[in-house]
Amino acid sequence: MMLLVISILGSVIEFLANNILGLAGGMGTVFLALVAWVAKKYLVPFLVVEKRMRYARYIASIADEITDDLVRKYPDKEWVVYFDEAVDKIISVCGIDTEVAARAISAALARK
Repeated sequence: MMLLVISILGSVIEFLANNILGLAGGMGTVFLALVAWVAKKYLVPFLVVEKRMRYARYIASIADEITDDLVRKYPDKEWVVYFDEAVDKIISVCGIDTEVAARAISAALARK
């Protein structure tokens, strides 16, 4: 009789241990899914914005170099006439849209 009770008790303890471990594994999965969701919602957009900001800084510095080059090329002339040349040059260097290139050159001219 005592052997039967110990056997049943052992089975119950083993059943509970296996289910608790399974439940803990399930909680780990839920936790990892929650971490992935938070990263996708908040971290990924931050990284994309940082990449765009870096790219905008590169475009701005290239536009500054191009406008400086125009000032050196045409020191006594009104070099704003060569705005289209500067826009075409930044488009060829960066491979960006015409509107973005024109804004970058305009901003570089405004800083001077």
